[in-house]
Amino acid sequence: MTEPEIALVFSPEPWVENLHRHFADHGGARIRQVVMDQRLALDEDYGVLVVSHRWPALTRGFVDAIHERNRTILGVFDPEEPTARAFLADLGLDGVIANDAAPAEFLATILTLLPTSRPRPEDALDPLDATYEPDRAPARGRLLVVGGPAGGGNTEIAIELGRRSASMSDRVVLVDADDVAPAIAQRLSLPIEPNLRTAIDAVEFGMGELESSLLVESSSGCTILAGLPNVGAWAQLRPAELTDVLAALARHHAGVVVNIASRIENVPGPGRARYAIGRTLLAEADAIVAVTTGTPVGVTRLLAWVAEVRVLAPVAPVHIVVNRAPTDRFTRSEIAAEIVRTYPPASLSFVPDDDRVAAASWLGTVVAAGPFTRAVAEVLAQLQPSASRTGQRPSGSRFVRRLVGSRTGLT
Repeated sequence: MTEPEIALVFSPEPWVENLHRHFADHGGARIRQVVMDQRLALDEDYGVLVVSHRWPALTRGFVDAIHERNRTILGVFDPEEPTARAFLADLGLDGVIANDAAPAEFLATILTLLPTSRPRPEDALDPLDATYEPDRAPARGRLLVVGGPAGGGNTEIAIELGRRSASMSDRVVLVDADDVAPAIAQRLSLPIEPNLRTAIDAVEFGMGELESSLLVESSSGCTILAGLPNVGAWAQLRPAELTDVLAALARHHAGVVVNIASRIENVPGPGRARYAIGRTLLAEADAIVAVTTGTPVGVTRLLAWVAEVRVLAPVAPVHIVVNRAPTDRFTRSEIAAEIVRTYPPASLSFVPDDDRVAAASWLGTVVAAGPFTRAVAEVLAQLQPSASRTGQRPSGSRFVRRLVGSRTGLT
């Protein structure tokens, strides 16, 4: 009998290497492909896909797409994780097996899962075929990227900007594109699925509808695209895939607010460059909000961060937000003077410390009305494109000039 052809999804788990080595040394099955990318799993010709329950790309839409190509999936679970087997069963996989099973058990299970008929390679569905016809109309929604050095509270600012924007228009979406510490879904007590991976499935592979990837925060009605399910999934996220998703969202939304990671330095490597997501989105942004704390360390880190941003996005206006800012006028003027002396921003805003922020984080809700929400509303007013189109600085910058005074030469 001809050896069954399988595809084996790469994972650092020991069973993957053991199975690969066993079949290479002893036969029984032919490993057609070691899959490191979702596209290969859809593109390659094989009979059974063997995959760990930990693979971030393993979604219901992906499973359906594999079945449409007349292939089957064997899920591998860790017996020490109580929910792993149930997770695989809920996805509709064709079979499951424990990761401590012997290679002979793997082979016996694979043989029972072989599809009855196989499509010829030339008949296989193209992952970018007519199952998804992207709208070729130009994007109309404005892309606002929120970031800043670590510890500045840019996630809270992004959530409030998204919430307030949604209160003004029901066609605004908040996206968690932080590939270092994704936190918006967790912060708002939302499920981690659907998420970015689900949206990429819809846009890149035609698996499901993009709108079904979005969540709605019940108390505010804010539409949210949750971030990566775990930090390790960054290696399986191409910047081009994410920009395609954002372009698709922008075609149907008036605005897209994106929260990115604090790390944006260029770290090349043998594989995909680390922090490429944030760098790419900054280059695509229509406007950038840089968030930091009102401390000497926060200001120093902010200016280094902005210097990197200007290389990536030399044209997009940068609006600076000093979060958890001191309340006294003198300290604020010192902070403003130091920032403006190095980099005059499109606007500079101060957001005070507010106990409601911590309370909301414990409750998993948006922040209640108070000093924080009022200050962020003023930030949002500075972001209106009309101010930059007229060539005039918004009112926030006039406030900075009053704070800084003649020492900066702005008056």
